[in-house]
Amino acid sequence: AVLSSPAGLKASAAASSSRSLPAIGKALQQLWFDTPAPSWDSKEQALWLSRLLAVAEGSRAGLLSFYGAGLLLCDSLMTFARIALEEVALRLDEAWAESALAVRQTLQGRCWEHLQKWPGDRRCGGGTDPILSCDRLPLSLRRALDLEGVKLSKAQAAGLGAAMILPGGCTLAMGGVACALLVKNARQRVKGSSLGDDGTAWQQLQAKALVRAHLLLRRKCRPIEIKYVPGPGWESIPRVKVCLYSASDGFCAVPVGRSFSANGGGSSGQGEGVAYLKVGEDCAMRPGTQAESFRLRVYQPAQLLDVLLHDGVEARRGDRLLIVPTADGRVRCIADLWRRAAAECELDFGSDDPGGSSADPGNLPASLLEDALRLSSPRSQCSDASAGASSSPLEAG
Repeated sequence: AVLSSPAGLKASAAASSSRSLPAIGKALQQLWFDTPAPSWDSKEQALWLSRLLAVAEGSRAGLLSFYGAGLLLCDSLMTFARIALEEVALRLDEAWAESALAVRQTLQGRCWEHLQKWPGDRRCGGGTDPILSCDRLPLSLRRALDLEGVKLSKAQAAGLGAAMILPGGCTLAMGGVACALLVKNARQRVKGSSLGDDGTAWQQLQAKALVRAHLLLRRKCRPIEIKYVPGPGWESIPRVKVCLYSASDGFCAVPVGRSFSANGGGSSGQGEGVAYLKVGEDCAMRPGTQAESFRLRVYQPAQLLDVLLHDGVEARRGDRLLIVPTADGRVRCIADLWRRAAAECELDFGSDDPGGSSADPGNLPASLLEDALRLSSPRSQCSDASAGASSSPLEAG
């Protein structure tokens, strides 16, 4: 049930092509990120995720052996499989559980002392790597840039090939990477001299992994949900591009995070900081930064330069926003507080229309009802792009 989902199929393909334990751990982390688990306790989930993150972080730091990384990965996989199946009211397959237990017993078998001498990111398996691949880079470079298990897209591979062909391009790139590695190595040596033994270093790494686990859990559980609903003149704007920028970025030059939605929309068009939506589609954006609020812009995609449709909205993690086209060829952003109030009161509105609810508004909390009425009024809705950044930002979260 879990592996048959789009996220499960993607994780299975990534794990089958992986040749190291950290790469398999990243595939499991992405499967966790894309799989909802509302009944999983947040504290237990953060502890589980910190152990999974320790597989990659400990291997990068050279503190974790192949034996330790394998045990952590087996325990993480068993725990996730049990909880994910409990979410859909299914039992863990006995044959699969026995195979996972056999892997653990093999690690603890007669060769366990030899496995402790191997590094945690030791590459195993057969096959050949593509010519333009991160797997062909030296081990020190893969560790420093956290490139274990990273697959280059066609555009990235083409750009890397062009940089290698240009005269002096490869030399400049390698020189910059070498300088960055020297600075990072110097910082690690300074920290290592202050930490002392390996036990203290491992404790510091676990604490760092736990902090990162809380950040990832916040990104997963508090997405910015955006839906493009039909409105007057939507025929002229069949598709929009939604971008999130840093709140301090006055020029809005580069969106936060990365974009995976260049060719999709709806559920397939969910990205870190960029999403493409058609009428009736929605997305959940989870920017990969520590910031809580972002600047949201809406464009109409074009061949050369995208047309700005809306500007000046502050979007926070956990917000629900509706993008509504207008008759003058612009769009408006409305805080979808009715759905948020229904979720908190466990009411079934029976409709995605924030104004067409069949629920009794008297059952809603007074604070949420006041916010919904205030932000749904025409004066509180976001202005068009002609108003610029002077419009009041919405705070729907």
